Amino acid sequence: MNFLKPDSPVMRLISKIADILVLNILTIICSIPVITAGAAITANFSVAMKVVKDEDDGVFVPYFKAFIKNFKEATIAWLILGMAIFLIVIDWRWIIQSGWGTTPFVYRFLVIFMSAFVWLITLSIFPLIARYEMKIMEYFKAALILSITKFIPLALVSLFMLGAVVACIWYARWFPLLYAFCTLTSMYFLCLIYIKAFKRLEMKQKEEEEEDENKEEITEETEIVEEEAPKEEATPVPANASIMEEVSHAQAVKELHKEMENDTEREPEEEIKGNKLTKFIRTEKKKLKGLTFKQKIGYFVQYYLPIVILLLVFIVGVSWFAHDVYTNHKIIIKGGTINCQVSDAGHKYMTDDFVESLGYTTKQRTALLSKTNLDFQSDIDFEERYLDISLRAQMATGTFSYLIIRDDAMYNYTRDDYFTDLNSLIDIKTYFEEDEIYYGAEDVPVGLKLRIDTVRNLGLSEDHDYYIVFGYSTDDMKTQNDLIGYLFNLDAEA
Repeated sequence: MNFLKPDSPVMRLISKIADILVLNILTIICSIPVITAGAAITANFSVAMKVVKDEDDGVFVPYFKAFIKNFKEATIAWLILGMAIFLIVIDWRWIIQSGWGTTPFVYRFLVIFMSAFVWLITLSIFPLIARYEMKIMEYFKAALILSITKFIPLALVSLFMLGAVVACIWYARWFPLLYAFCTLTSMYFLCLIYIKAFKRLEMKQKEEEEEDENKEEITEETEIVEEEAPKEEATPVPANASIMEEVSHAQAVKELHKEMENDTEREPEEEIKGNKLTKFIRTEKKKLKGLTFKQKIGYFVQYYLPIVILLLVFIVGVSWFAHDVYTNHKIIIKGGTINCQVSDAGHKYMTDDFVESLGYTTKQRTALLSKTNLDFQSDIDFEERYLDISLRAQMATGTFSYLIIRDDAMYNYTRDDYFTDLNSLIDIKTYFEEDEIYYGAEDVPVGLKLRIDTVRNLGLSEDHDYYIVFGYSTDDMKTQNDLIGYLFNLDAEA
């Protein structure tokens, strides 16, 4: 069990994961006052980059040291960005309320551009504050340059973070696990991007400083030679040639000295060739050379098996998520039930039969999720309360386009603004009697009572009344309207 040793690759990886997760939790806690969010994020990047580079010396003490050290600059930057984010949120709210199609294209383009611009600056500025000491305007300039030079990797990480938000909303029950995985992954890759960028920048600065030092030394040596030149009157060589010779000699001695210092660190020519992957493969081949088959198996189990398993789990998870997204893309409307259980024939009535009634020729489908016997008006156990919270989160985020709810659960859910005003879908007064309409908060019509023939088609108990309500879903409102026509046979009535 060598992989359980503290210095084994597996334990180091687990330690890194634990440290970054702890840093994320500290950042959330320290961001609760809102105004301190900038300093919290900066401290997170300051310690996380050290963790990724294996330079960490604990988490808690370095985090709060970085928090205090960078508090002023990070808070000022956060306030400036907060104002920009607030204005962008107002713009997006106006676009949503006005309607995407009715908003001028130029305005939409500018809002999207500014959103992306502010987002990339926000991603870049706090790692810079964590690493360097500059003035506030210099931080913003450096963040802009960093965002441009690292646009592609930052854009890819941003897309991953957007997908993570969608995944957390889509799978509300798995939110803690998804959040931990997504924040860990995004922080790790962001740290890799910034570490590489900062390393390249610092190497370039070092080279420039060395060039400046060389120029200064050459200038000093030239001045010394010029001062000593008159004393060597017997030398037949011209003064300029002597100066150049002395300077060339000084440079040659310096280069030779550098060569001697680095001679022991040089690799054979064949090991310098190739990229990091080929070098890694070459190194591993050397390690495996001369080992027996059993020793090779042991080496693989110790160093690579856990990483391979984690990689396979990651690939399976991503594949499953992609398949789920693709499958849900084919769903034209998605519904659920509360306090009622639809029969198998009722499922077919709400899914296959409904799709067929719309005349779809492709393999489109609907989805009806059953949440049975969750009597939310009685004293319920912990598990049911957990399902209730999950269900409300899904309703609030538009997961359901419609819900079929038993009459004794209507009040609990129509008190909140979960459902669409039916006046926006259909002229209800034309087709429905007053006793068929359920009014929610502020006397807004939100529910339609299912008629007895529909209740029987769904296979529901006739001891209760049932209502259908429609959520703020991304589905086409026409499909919701078509479902009303299908359930209540409105075409026949017309």
